[in-house]
Amino acid sequence: MKRIKWSLNGGMCEDEVQKIHNAALQMIDETGIYVPSEVALKILNNQPGVKIHNGNRVCVSPERVNELLGPFPRKPEFPQDKYSFSVSGYALRCFDLRTGEIKHSTTNDLIEFTKIAHALGVNGCAMIMPQDMPQKLAEIATYKMCLDVSDRIYGAGVFSDAQVYDIIQEILVILGNGYSCGMHIISPMAFDPFLLDMALRYIPKKAALSVGNMPMQGATCPITLPGALAQSCAEVLGGAAILKILGPECEVSITPFVYPFDMQYATIVYGGPDFILANLAAEQMAEFYGTRVMAKAFNTMGKFPDDAQVGLTAGAGMVMALVGMKNFGWSGTCCIDEVASVEEMIIEYEIFRAALHMTNGFEFDQNNLGVDVVRECAPQKSYLMHEDTVNHFRSQFFMSDIFSNEMFGPWDKAGRPTLREKARKKAFSLLASHSFKRDPAQQKELDAIWKKACELFG
Repeated sequence: MKRIKWSLNGGMCEDEVQKIHNAALQMIDETGIYVPSEVALKILNNQPGVKIHNGNRVCVSPERVNELLGPFPRKPEFPQDKYSFSVSGYALRCFDLRTGEIKHSTTNDLIEFTKIAHALGVNGCAMIMPQDMPQKLAEIATYKMCLDVSDRIYGAGVFSDAQVYDIIQEILVILGNGYSCGMHIISPMAFDPFLLDMALRYIPKKAALSVGNMPMQGATCPITLPGALAQSCAEVLGGAAILKILGPECEVSITPFVYPFDMQYATIVYGGPDFILANLAAEQMAEFYGTRVMAKAFNTMGKFPDDAQVGLTAGAGMVMALVGMKNFGWSGTCCIDEVASVEEMIIEYEIFRAALHMTNGFEFDQNNLGVDVVRECAPQKSYLMHEDTVNHFRSQFFMSDIFSNEMFGPWDKAGRPTLREKARKKAFSLLASHSFKRDPAQQKELDAIWKKACELFG
């Protein structure tokens, strides 16, 4: 028995990936990373392979970067062998689940959307940033209130100040995850001052450190994709090397990425052909560094859950699955991350399932090529009741309760339900089926932290 599959080839060759990496090392060595911290600069001063220009721009030699993070190319420490689908967004607005209208996100939306996503079986971050409570409390709520109803979906990673940051670190420890600090490099080539300060506070606790960025082609990095990739890699590699010097006992991971920039609307662009190209190229660079980037097939500039731009989402999902990407996200928001929608999440999850069905291919059994079935069924002019059909039609074909295959007549008789209406109906079914209960001891600790947060910020 053999499984027949298809895949897509192409992209950059090994030499081209290496040249982008070399250009990134040159940028780190010659331009360096802006470090807005006197504490960090004192530690970095006189370190081997480190030069400080203009008082605050830290340059690290290629040899030192390689020593700290390499050698490159690296094999992945944790190879990804399973597919995953993630939601996110922490949007300030959402489509009301009952009226379909756009409104300000509320605490109830946060809880219901998380329950629906959990019941669907997906992972990720909070889709909603509730607007019916003070901002600092809302940031904590994206952890605590999601964790009340799910063990897979929580957190926004948005911090108004150090107090909020500390409370969220407490929550992570309760979950058994340990301390972790996400470092966003501000393009071009600069540490975020607040996040750097937080990292310095948690490095003594051996926090896990991760470095990401959001360079925009033609706005905050070179407009050409090779140049944008080189700067993106320089930012995350340079940031990671500096953090490794500051915290030699801490684990440091990187995630390079590149975003197109629309010159007409002056905005970052999610989805679309240039975004997909950048995602595919960033994945190649990430593989060189022994890591992976998310297949962001479900990021979109579409304004409604079922508008025509969902076609770009479907195309991106198919392409990324065929090139071997496995971690798919971020789903559940329209127009970048401005409006959350559980209907969109459900529709995109069906696209994800369809892409996996296609990439899974089909089984080829040279001893069963249908000769016997044809001999038996052809004279009867039907295969519908044959045991092969009855036993295998559910596994042979992609089946969906959202994408329907009926003809016009039955669809018309059913009231012509739209894709969005079907997704909304499924959302209510998922909400009714939610049954997650957290461990009582963990829940007690989370409730105590929430009480403290309410006293501080409520």
